[in-house]
Amino acid sequence: MGVTENKIIETRTKNVSAQFSMLSNLFYSSSNSDTETDKYFSTLADDMAGVFLSRVQVINRDFTIISDTYQLNKGKLCISAEVNECFNGVNQAYTDKKNQCIVLTQAIKDPSTGRITHVLFATSSIADIFTAMDSIRTVLLATSIILVVALIALAIFASVQLSKPFRQIEDTIEHIGEGGNVETISISGGSEIQAISGSFNTMLKRINQLETSRQEFVSNVSHELKTPMTSMKVLAESLIGQQGVPEELYQEFLTDIVNELDRENNIISDLLTLVKMDSTGMELNVSQVNINEMIEAQLKLARPLAKEKNIELVLESFTPVIAEVDETKFSMCISNLVVNAIKYNNVDGWVHVSLNADKTYFYVKVQDNGFGIPEESLDHIFDRFYRVDKARDRATGGTGLGLAITKSIVLAHNGTIKVYSQVDKGTTFTMQIPLTYLKKQG
Repeated sequence: MGVTENKIIETRTKNVSAQFSMLSNLFYSSSNSDTETDKYFSTLADDMAGVFLSRVQVINRDFTIISDTYQLNKGKLCISAEVNECFNGVNQAYTDKKNQCIVLTQAIKDPSTGRITHVLFATSSIADIFTAMDSIRTVLLATSIILVVALIALAIFASVQLSKPFRQIEDTIEHIGEGGNVETISISGGSEIQAISGSFNTMLKRINQLETSRQEFVSNVSHELKTPMTSMKVLAESLIGQQGVPEELYQEFLTDIVNELDRENNIISDLLTLVKMDSTGMELNVSQVNINEMIEAQLKLARPLAKEKNIELVLESFTPVIAEVDETKFSMCISNLVVNAIKYNNVDGWVHVSLNADKTYFYVKVQDNGFGIPEESLDHIFDRFYRVDKARDRATGGTGLGLAITKSIVLAHNGTIKVYSQVDKGTTFTMQIPLTYLKKQG
């Protein structure tokens, strides 16, 4: 604003100075110099003052003011530096901001002699510029205040609107923390808010699925643990309640009790495996292992189960494979996949296991023509506690932990596991495992 004000005043000063210089030439051009009189100069000075809306004084060489527009100093002496310099030929034009005026001095020469006979001393008011600039400053200040207030109000409104969705999310989290159940939340807003809302709803869905799975798992495990105990109790009470029981019956009942104990032990072992993985992470005892022989050993253990349903169990080895794995844990992966392929298969079905390798990885594929997995369950079969067919799993003694354990072991080996399945056509699991184990850092 200060720069603008100075520029306006500078422009006004130049214009007034130029016109003042031009009009001052009229003092001798309108008449012969010998007829010039103080009265004539006074008249011209008054006319000039009217043009510039200013005060004009005419001073002769005796430094006497012979004409004053305001008639205040007429006849008085005016001995000032500006007037003295002007009689020496130096005209001036400058701004007096304190008094809000332009000060001009202009020498009047006698055209016949070239001698300076008088000095015009004038002041032209620029109060209008200062008044206008003050008005502009006032308007700008008022506008700035209004804008600041408006921006503050807008910022407050925007912050309230922006924080509203997050308060809703916060309230939902507190509700969940207190044990409440929330299916989804609906939040309106920009694309970023919608993205956050979508991610939060995905998380809620996942939490609800895990909670449902947990509840089902508690129910399933309770049933699985209770069933063998109930069976053993019935068998033991039957033996106690009979006199002279034949040895063959004792053997049969004790065999059944041992089978129930094995079943109970399997459930507890799976639970302990999960607890250990959750609490300390999985520690691997890695060594060089012949993968062909390891798979053959697991298939040999699974053949009696396959024979019960007349299921063809075949291994196809395309190349000898030696890899760095935890033999005990990876054997569990093979066993889980093969046993599942047998359990969830039809009588007279088949289970094909294949082994292949390249320079970096080895690949194990377990394929069956059994019941298959519904498409909506494929994304969840590796979830802990998840069971595709609860009734069928209970009949086969499953706990819904086997595939979760299998995936954890595969990931611990820096591998991947994928599944492809169609209902009533079968399922294929494929594992890709590095030949050389590299322990993850951090």
